Order: sequence, then structure tokens, then C-alpha cells
Amino acid sequence: MSKNAPAAVGDSSLNPVHIARQTILTATGQLYGYELLFRDTARAGTAAHDGDSATTATIIAAFSEFSVEKLLDGRRGFVNLSRSFITGDLPLPFAPEAAALEILETIERDTEAIAGVQRLAAEGYEIVLDDFVWTPGVEPLLEVASIVKIDVLALTWDEVLETIERCRPFGNRLLAEKIEDGEMLKRCIDVGFDLFQGYHLGRPETRSTQTISPSQTRALQILGRLSAPDVTPAGVEDEVLRDPALMYRLLRIANSASTGLDRPVSSIRETLVLVGLTRLRAWLVLLSMSSPGGSVIGLTNALVRASTCEGAARRAGSVRADAAFTLGLLDGLADSLGLQAADLPSLLPFLDPDLVSALAGAPGPMRDLLDAVRAYEETNDGLMRNAGISLSALSDSYLDALAWTTSVTGSDLSV
Repeated sequence: MSKNAPAAVGDSSLNPVHIARQTILTATGQLYGYELLFRDTARAGTAAHDGDSATTATIIAAFSEFSVEKLLDGRRGFVNLSRSFITGDLPLPFAPEAAALEILETIERDTEAIAGVQRLAAEGYEIVLDDFVWTPGVEPLLEVASIVKIDVLALTWDEVLETIERCRPFGNRLLAEKIEDGEMLKRCIDVGFDLFQGYHLGRPETRSTQTISPSQTRALQILGRLSAPDVTPAGVEDEVLRDPALMYRLLRIANSASTGLDRPVSSIRETLVLVGLTRLRAWLVLLSMSSPGGSVIGLTNALVRASTCEGAARRAGSVRADAAFTLGLLDGLADSLGLQAADLPSLLPFLDPDLVSALAGAPGPMRDLLDAVRAYEETNDGLMRNAGISLSALSDSYLDALAWTTSVTGSDLSV
């Protein structure tokens, strides 16, 4: 772990985050998927009107704040895209199989936008045309879209029928949205709609959680580092290690279905390798657009605990130092978020089994190490003796951790 140039992470913070999901059903009433909708963090019941901000916040919330698998119940997720994501001005940080992309009707269907949609389809993303209305020149979008959503409340019934006929030659699945009553549902089923969405079938339900906002400054610094042609995961690891919020986000992202992860992780470097530098760059672009603010005391304590665990592991030699750092970090972040450390593995399903056991309190070298560090923090002499790690090793590790964390955060930490 580098202990060189100081870098402030004072704009990391603890904040609430909200996301809404609305059910999409089949003609037989089976759950097909959910449309994901951003909800303002200051006003949980309100939607955002800035397209880029709303899309960015929805993606970040779905894939790095919540467990997307639980959020979607294993079903398909639908994410609204703003124009910047379609044209490539902003990057999509998740894999094509992670979610379907809704192309909003408010986006101008010019040459650049159509080319962007075609590029996304060629990359394997599922394209959904939202609130579709037939206009001349829309054929290239219909050719690549798998689902067309028709607002049956905004159109007359004759317009609905005409739109259906326009779509039929392209073989798109038809989704009737704004279903307000049973009569409209039956009419839509009768004319051949495949999927259905609306208040009659389910209003958007808002999910909320506590999250940690990474430092915008840190995200921008790492983006700069990633611009080097010879950059490697090891080359950005030190920068990531300076921001506990960013480390936690990357662990959540690596554990998301969006990465296709198929083996457990126990360190930040493994996470960087699995996420990949291209996808890391995309996530950092979005994270740098987030608005942080608030107290960082809990995050600073988490860094101290992580660094102390790492130092004690190096001195004791019984536990891998990088895994010990991750263990201390997650345990400290659980304290910051008011969670039980044993609950974190449910948010990180691919976490290394030894870390899972240690966080749950199972006896073993990793848990002994964590208990010893916590005992030192609490000046619990009895527990320190039982852990089998010398007082001098803990003391030296703790003092080194304070010095490193002070250099990283710019905080004045007292011993």
C-alpha cells in the first residue's frame, strides 16, 4: 500500500439513495421484468427531469447500491437512456445482458441518434422503443428494436391499432403501457400485445438504502491515471485504496450480474482485474458526475481499521495482507452504514468464503485478526491476548494506519 502523496477524500459521504421499479407482466399475468426509475435522493417520491442525471443515477443505484439480482427478482430490467448514452458521449458501464435499454420518445431521431442505437444493438444490447409513435424515417430503429412500447392512454384506439400494424412487419414484441383498468387490459390482449405495464397492474414501488458517495476528486484523478497507454490494474490500485467509498462501490459492481463474475474475490486488485479497466473507466465517468456531501468520520475509521488489519496481517504472517485489508474495510463500512457485518455478504454474493465466514464471526485466523484489531481499538486487553497477535504488532500497525489515513484524507487524527 502506498503511503506517498496526500490526497483528500473529504467529499466522500453517507447518503440515502432511492430507486423505483414498476412491474411488466405477460398476457397470462406472469412477471416479465421491471422498469427502473430514478427517484430524487432528497425527495424519495419524485422523479428527475435532467435526462443524463436521471440515467446516471439509475445505473449507479441499480448496479452499485442495491443488489440488482434482488432488485429485479431475477427478471429483466429496463433502463431509460438519455441522448448522451445513446451517442456515446457517456459510457454504458454494464454488460449487454444486464438490462434492456429504453430509447425515450423525447430523443430526436436524427442520424447521430439512430447510428448510436444501431451501435448499441450491434454490441448486443436489447433495444426497447419507449412511448413509440410512428414517424417517417423510424424504420431503422424498428429494425433493431426487440420491444416496442405503446402508450395506450395517450393515443386514440384507432391510433393504437394503426401503430400496431406499422410495427408488425418488423416482428417486434409489443408492450402496452399506461394500462389503467381491466377493460383496457383485455382490449390490448385481444389485439395482440405481448407485455403490459400500468397502474392497473402495479404502481412504481420505491426502494431505499443507505450508501456511500465516493470522492469526485478521487474518481477524476483515477480517470487521469487510466489515460496512460501502459496503465495496469496494479497501477491504479493505490489510488482506489485511498477512497473507502470507491472501494465499496467497486466491490458491489464486481458482485453484480453486470460483470458476469464467476469466482470469489478477496481483494481490491482482484476486483479491478475482474471489472476490467475499460469498464472501470466507464463507471468512474458516471461516479464523477455524482453529487457528494456529508460526514466522513465513519469512512475514515473504516480506512484506519482496514490499514491496521493489513499491517497486523503482514506482521503476524497468518493471513493474506490484501484480504485482511478488505476484511477491515467491510467491517468498518458496516459500522458506518449501521449494518451488521454479517449482512454484507448478501450484498456481495461472490465475496471470498473466508471473508464471508470472518464477517459472520466464524472462528479462524481472519476472524482472530479482526477481533484483535477491534479489541485494540477498544483497549480490550483480554480479547487481544486471546487473538494470539502481539500487542507490539497491533500497536505498530495502528500507528502506521493512522499515519497513512492522515496522509490520504487530510484529517488530523489523534492517537
